[in-house]
Amino acid sequence: MRIALEVAWNEAVRLCRIRTVILMLLGLPLLLIFLLGNALQSDLEPVRVSVSVGDRGAIGEAAERYLTSPAITGYVDAQHRASEAEVREDMRAGAADFGFALTEAGVRYYPGQFIERNMIAESVLNRFVADANVRLSASVLAPGLSGEAVEQSLSAAYAKERVQIGTLLSRDSVGFDNFSAVQYYSVAYLVMFLLYSGMSAALSLTEERERGTLLRLYSMPVSLNVLLLGKLMGFALFACLQAIVIVGFTQAVYGVDWGVSYASIALVCVLVSAAAIGFAIIVCSFVRNRRAIESIFSLVIVAMTFLSGGMIADIGSGLREIGKFTINHWANEVLRILMAGGTMGEGWREALVLVAIAAAVVTAAMLRFRKAVALA
Repeated sequence: MRIALEVAWNEAVRLCRIRTVILMLLGLPLLLIFLLGNALQSDLEPVRVSVSVGDRGAIGEAAERYLTSPAITGYVDAQHRASEAEVREDMRAGAADFGFALTEAGVRYYPGQFIERNMIAESVLNRFVADANVRLSASVLAPGLSGEAVEQSLSAAYAKERVQIGTLLSRDSVGFDNFSAVQYYSVAYLVMFLLYSGMSAALSLTEERERGTLLRLYSMPVSLNVLLLGKLMGFALFACLQAIVIVGFTQAVYGVDWGVSYASIALVCVLVSAAAIGFAIIVCSFVRNRRAIESIFSLVIVAMTFLSGGMIADIGSGLREIGKFTINHWANEVLRILMAGGTMGEGWREALVLVAIAAAVVTAAMLRFRKAVALA
């Protein structure tokens, strides 16, 4: 066992010295979490609208009530300005996402640089413009109709949701109701890149077979099984380091709250890593070509990540049901329960399925181990 541990340590140190491995398995997940988390989280935040209301009559008062109503504040953050010139200055300085000026001459829009946020602001403001047109038409066609009667006829419409925002996220998505986008993708990409550590193990076995290293290992006085077990343990050790870096960095820099059950998080990472290395052995027992191994791993891992909602949160009920057959789904579920402050006991069903998947993969890998290390 001592020899296996020494081999594992040396293998982990060797991996840490390879720049491409560090960039791909440590740097890339942190970059993806930052880009996707912040980009998609910004779509959920209210649009900053610089507002100037120059009409001090009934229309102007209605505009101020509309922009401060509870049904609207979830979509736009109205920043009131004294003049239209200040609105234009906000847009030039980037202090607002959209500009809106109401004067006695009419309404002016000042779109920003983001098309999606312009669409949200215009959808909200167009409803007010339509209501304002109703008021003006009522004053012309029915001059005897009181302003109170017009307000009562429009009050029901004010109480309703003005616009349904559509992005890659779903307003009713379970993941984003409870977590921020950064938290959601921290879990998804932690699991995804732990699985990629298995691909490194598969490629290492293939390279040693091609270079003849395995042949020399067969001639050594130490058991081949011990040496190969040490190598695989080295990849598992590197996967643990990978998990520590991702969890620690996202918590310290991105402000991700991983909960308090770090021992349970470590257990989930160990199970995912064991399944990844087991899958590597299985693939190596059937495939001998390096490029074929890379293609198989990339296809399987990306497909499982997509089906488990790791790329698009709201992928539809049909695909989500298929995603339940992936290890990503169950690992994500357990980690999100822990992230929400829960314990492994609260997510025991999901954890049990994860253990069963990992055990099945490792068992199959043990049965195919001899084929994976065979010289021919």
